[in-house]
Parts: sequence; C-alpha cells; structure tokens
Amino acid sequence: MDSSLARSAHTPAQPAGPALIGRVVAITGEQATVELTARAVDGETPTVGKFMGLVTAKSVIIGLITEVGEQSIAAAAGGQAFRKVARLDLIGEIRSGEAGAARFQRGVTEYPNIGDGALLLGERELRLVYGTADADRAHIGDLQQNSNINVHIDIDHLVSRHFAVLGATGVGKSSGVAIILQKILDTRPNLRIFLVDPHNEYARCFGDKAQVLNPRNLRLPFWLFNFEETIDAFFGGRPGVDEEVEILSEVIPLAKAAYLQYRAGTERALSKKRDPRNVGFTADTPVPYRIEDLINLLDERMG
Repeated sequence: MDSSLARSAHTPAQPAGPALIGRVVAITGEQATVELTARAVDGETPTVGKFMGLVTAKSVIIGLITEVGEQSIAAAAGGQAFRKVARLDLIGEIRSGEAGAARFQRGVTEYPNIGDGALLLGERELRLVYGTADADRAHIGDLQQNSNINVHIDIDHLVSRHFAVLGATGVGKSSGVAIILQKILDTRPNLRIFLVDPHNEYARCFGDKAQVLNPRNLRLPFWLFNFEETIDAFFGGRPGVDEEVEILSEVIPLAKAAYLQYRAGTERALSKKRDPRNVGFTADTPVPYRIEDLINLLDERMG
C-alpha cells in the first residue's frame, strides 16, 4: 500500500482514501491499542516490527507494532468472543509543514481519539520517517522491513543527545556503531570522538582518521597517577613501609600546592611544618606537581 499525503497547509496530513485495517481502542502516553478489523491489505499483514499510522484530524501518528494478540469480549448472547488487537509504541507524527509539504517529527503533539482509524504505512510515509540524504543527514543503511527505503540519520541531532545501540549478541551492534561513527566523521570531519574500546573491536575500522592508544603506546604524566599507582611506582611493586607511605601521602598535596603557587608567580612554600590538610588537595587530586618539589619535601620530612 502506498497512500498519498495531503499537501495543503490547511488540510490534515493524512492519507487520501486510506485502506484502514483497524481502529484505536485504547491510548496511553506512550502506547496505543488498535483493534484489527482486517487481517491484510494489499498483501500486507500487521505483524510485530511493522509500522502503523493512526489517522487523526490533524496528523498521522506513527507507531511501531510491539505485540499482536487477542482479547476476549462479551458476546451479545451472553457467550464469549475474541477480537484481534495490536499494541504500538508511539514514536512521532506526520503533519503538514508551513509550506504545506508533509514532514515527520518525533514525539506526539496531539493524541488520537478512541475510534480513529489505523493503517499500515506505505513507502511514501516510511520515506518521510527515515528522511533523505543532505548536508546534515547521512545514509547508514536500508530499512529491514522494506529494503527500498534508505535510512538516514541527522548527525547534529544524534551527537547532541544521548543514544544507545541495543541488541542481542551477534546481531551486529559493533558493525552498526562503526558505520554510524564513519558517517559522523564523513559528515562532520572536524568533530572529535573519544571511543573506549575494551575488547579491541574498532582498532582497524577508521584507518588514518583515528589515533589508537593502547598500553604499549599510551604515555601519561606521572601526576595523573592515583595514590595507589604512585606507591607502586615509588616502591617498585613491593609493599610500602607504613611510615614512608604516610609521609608520601602528606607531601604530594604540598607539592601540588607549590606548583600552583609557582604558576601564579608567587613564592613557593615547601615547609615541612605546613599542614597538608589545608592546601585543598589530596594525593589523588589530578593536579600537576614537580618531582623536584616532591623530593625536596621528602628530604625535609625524612631528614
């Protein structure tokens, strides 16, 4: 089914002469329930994973079928009958824009009423949902339900919001993420992406566009170490002497404070009498300090 959308700015953005397959019987903030009055239209059957449109006076609300089943109802003769229903997750709506052309937008501004008609979306409506390629949108693949529909993402909307790629093991999440990141880099080459890759899945995906850091080539300044890592470095992996570890925990904050004073152009105070609790740092605070200052403080404390 390929129903057409009205294009007048004063006409609701709904299909002309739609082949309805059901009617809305329940609605919540995120979902709708549709009673199915036809099993198939033009060979298309409402099944899980397909898209339906709920036709209102002002728009066509788009929903994804998440469940198909039967509900028991009381029959007129006192017996029991059943009706087929589909439950939809509402994702957005198609309505006429200012210029009169129909467009898709996420979210629902006006919910359908009980009794509003429902139809399966045709290619025209699906193309509105998944957009077209332009300077801001990138083609990332084809729609699984209809390979004739190209799927595009708005790069700016994607990177300015939180999003997730979900799926069971083996369905292609890593490949999907690699494709999306490639398209982001192609569309916005000046964008910088920091990718944490604990399973080493993406090292060869981006060629010379990426700098791959691993334990062999990663170089960190010593002042980024936390206190436990600093102890390992100072004592060579052997357990530290309690008294020496305590002294080290006291002088590292002093060395950090001295470095900031030095950067500010003031006189550095490396007195062993200074209370490390009053400098505003701990041994784990990621603030630069100089090894020279640390050694001088250690000499003062340990004689």
